[in-house]
Amino acid sequence: MAAEGSDGPATLEPFAQEPQLPSKLNQGLFDWVDFKCSCPDCGRLLSGFRTRDLCNTLDTVDYRIAHHFYAECECGAWIDFIRKPAGSIEDFDMRVE
Repeated sequence: MAAEGSDGPATLEPFAQEPQLPSKLNQGLFDWVDFKCSCPDCGRLLSGFRTRDLCNTLDTVDYRIAHHFYAECECGAWIDFIRKPAGSIEDFDMRVE
């Protein structure tokens, strides 16, 4: 394959061996959480919640599938949401017919 460079045409050779991806692509990343609430300290509307529970590929996920998500408000408050233990009765809605 030829490409035009500043010194004229250049020839690009194919890789002798396919490049290897790093073993931990997601190191230091997170996923965005689709959730909004008011800051309990100042009342500002918060969005931009993050989680490291899932794939950590900067995708946006529904808050109901994250076990722990968090955000920091402009006022400095740090807000964490942590799912209650599985089987907790508060995780259920009661319906009476």
